[in-house]
Formats: sequence, C-alpha cells, structure tokens
Amino acid sequence: MGATRSLRKVMAGALLSAGLAAGLSLAAAGTAEAGGWPGCPKEGNGPCHWCPGDPPVQTGNLVTNPVRWDAGVCHTYWYVPMEQGNVAHGIFEGEAPPPPPPPPPPPPFVIDRSNCQQILGMFCPHA
Repeated sequence: MGATRSLRKVMAGALLSAGLAAGLSLAAAGTAEAGGWPGCPKEGNGPCHWCPGDPPVQTGNLVTNPVRWDAGVCHTYWYVPMEQGNVAHGIFEGEAPPPPPPPPPPPPFVIDRSNCQQILGMFCPHA
C-alpha cells in the first residue's frame, strides 16, 4: 500500500512538471517575437506600425503598462528590451531603435585562466 501511494505521488509530480514545462514553453514561444501582432512584420522586432482604430499595442499588461502616445496619429514602434522603451516598458517609438544594451558584467569570483593560480594555488589545473 505504501508503494502504491509513493508511485501515485511520483506520477502526480511528473504530470505536474510536464504540464508546467509545456505551459512555460508555449508562453515563451508566444512572446519571443513581435511577429504575431497586427502591424508588425512576421519576423523580428519591428518596425511595427499603429494607427488610430488599430487594436492596442501589446505590452504584456495594458492596465499598469499601457503605451503612452498621441492616439490621434499613426506611430512607428519597435519591441526592445524592457529598460529601453520610451512609450512603455519594451516599446520604443521612433524610426530606429536604440542599440541593444551591453551584456552584464561577469559575476564576482569567476575563476578563469587569468586568476586561477592566485585563487586556487596548487589546485589550479594547468591546461
């Protein structure tokens, strides 16, 4: 009886994990490109075009993060990293988007060839 109960728990955990993984992969696939939105090219992040009467530009949360621009004229916009948006998080209005931000610096205490001997001493592999 204990083995059956354990097997049920394992199976329930596996099903839950598989469902969660499938949901996350679908969510990532849906937000990876701007190509699915009206006014945007099929591939890439822009340029997209919005004019009065078109559906709202999708920002991920239209309540707390709506696009703030003149709704009476047409706009050209791009999907960019969140911190580079100028009319909403992740939305840049203009003819050309800013360049992508530089990669973040490496975390502290990274051991590589240049500092291995200083950190690990005799335990540093000599490759």
